[in-house]
Amino acid sequence: MVTTTVERLGTITNLVHGFIYFSTEASNRYGALGLTGRQQYFAGRAAPMGPVGPGLVVATFYNFNPAVVHEALPEAWAVAAPAAVQAARFHAAADVLHGVCADIEPDIIARATAIAQRMVDEVGDEGKPLAASNRSVALPDDPAVRLWQLVTIIREWRGDTHVAALGAAAVSGIEALVLHAATGQVSASVLQSTRAWTDQDWQGAVEALAARDLVDAHGVFTPVGQAFRADIEAATNTASQPLVDAVGDDQASLLCDLLKPIRSGLIGSGVFAKPLGGAR
Repeated sequence: MVTTTVERLGTITNLVHGFIYFSTEASNRYGALGLTGRQQYFAGRAAPMGPVGPGLVVATFYNFNPAVVHEALPEAWAVAAPAAVQAARFHAAADVLHGVCADIEPDIIARATAIAQRMVDEVGDEGKPLAASNRSVALPDDPAVRLWQLVTIIREWRGDTHVAALGAAAVSGIEALVLHAATGQVSASVLQSTRAWTDQDWQGAVEALAARDLVDAHGVFTPVGQAFRADIEAATNTASQPLVDAVGDDQASLLCDLLKPIRSGLIGSGVFAKPLGGAR
């Protein structure tokens, strides 16, 4: 199966960005501010949006049990202001990346940054709340963290398009998780627990999708469901294509290649062993 450049870009930016939700360094930085448990994940990811309430986070993060979001926010903002949380996030990213990138030529970081900056500069953020929020954050001077923040914007830009595709397909947040589990890429138990859904909630979502002939009673894809999810992924790729078009296929592919050493270093570091605050 041939992987397109837009798919490669989505996969690698998701991983290079996503270590922040697993790292001990992030937990330690947030903990120093007084944030605990799921406050760390929700405040850390929402910080670029400012002191938002739980409703906006439920809407933009899409697949978490709203009850745990309401437990974390807005209380987290009484513990630490969004600007302080964002600063801690950058410090945590630096803590990890300085180790991972120690043996990577500075020119690789600089070239990747130049392409990522062009990509971000050439696309708009209409309908992209998480991308737009991260764009509003001043880029840090640290080269590795600067690249990471640009990758974060790209990752959240694609994520925002995916949420739109799910909404257009009339798939709820928990139903999206059931469909993801049906691919076999991540187990149902991991997706359910990290997003804090009860067994009853999960079974209800399976039954709702089964009523649409998308999965069977055990959450396994039907042929209709497999094609249905493939259509959602295709819609996400189509909506994300402007990222690639912004710099051209060759440069977007080069960005993916330049990010490979960082990806390999992150995987080799063991940073992905445990999700931050039980969420990711």
